[in-house]
Amino acid sequence: MERSPLAVADILETLRGRVLRAVQSGALVDGDRLPSARDLAPEFGVDHRVVLAAYRQLADEGLVELRTRGGIYVRVRHGAPGMVPPLPERWMTDVLTQALAREIPAPELHEWLRRALETLRLRVAVITTTPDQAFGLCRELRDDFGMEADAVLADELVTSGAQPLPIRRADLLLATAAHADRVRALGAELQKPVTVIELRPDLVVGEWSLLLRQPVYAIVASEQFGRMLLDFFKDVPGVENLHTLVFGTDDLATIPVNAPTYVTQRVRAQLAGVSIPGRILPAARTISMNSAREIFGFIVRSNLEAMARLNG
Repeated sequence: MERSPLAVADILETLRGRVLRAVQSGALVDGDRLPSARDLAPEFGVDHRVVLAAYRQLADEGLVELRTRGGIYVRVRHGAPGMVPPLPERWMTDVLTQALAREIPAPELHEWLRRALETLRLRVAVITTTPDQAFGLCRELRDDFGMEADAVLADELVTSGAQPLPIRRADLLLATAAHADRVRALGAELQKPVTVIELRPDLVVGEWSLLLRQPVYAIVASEQFGRMLLDFFKDVPGVENLHTLVFGTDDLATIPVNAPTYVTQRVRAQLAGVSIPGRILPAARTISMNSAREIFGFIVRSNLEAMARLNG
């Protein structure tokens, strides 16, 4: 599959997420060796020095260690196994210093952050094609952004008359790329802001390109989403190794023991008491950092405006 070379920032985001998720799942521990910059360069389509620059930034964050002529290793000095490592000291120091430069004493910073996120209880309506997409995105928006999230399937939108309740009461409309034009027009009509989310750039370039070197199983809630997954990865070498099973319809016992198995968030919510022979992969975030920044921008802007009204 042809793709444009990634910038250092994109590769940094990819490698950071890959290492953190592997540490959290227990797949990597302190001292494990990571692929070299030369090994990863073909994957990202860049010169190895670009990958090395990203690794150096991870080393500055304290997440990896670069040993002269010895390779690159995971560096997790603190925290229990399977836990996300603490935030980088330098990053935390910079945040506290920048707050002080704006006349916010360090002990008061947490209250400013809380108000910037929680002064308003914001609602978002997520417009997608399938229930699997809707459930997963709503979970991310609740867990990672603290928003009240409701799903609306694109087929439920109407051309005239009253839109579904989640649309009418939403503070923000969020759509996948397939419905961007339609939702932007709807936002203009209802005078509501719209965010079209981008997927994480490493969903294809990263873990899945490695996973698909062997048989991988995906348990989904509908045949439609299974077809969408196969279409999404259609140009990735090894896509023939991706096998989709519909929960409640297909026999999950056909999954080989310990085979890498992806389970959608909607199916995870229904798995109580159901045994899966495969090795369930950790849930991965799908919203890119660019889209996350846009969503957080909306949240912070809305809350700061509300704070100004309250104080005025």
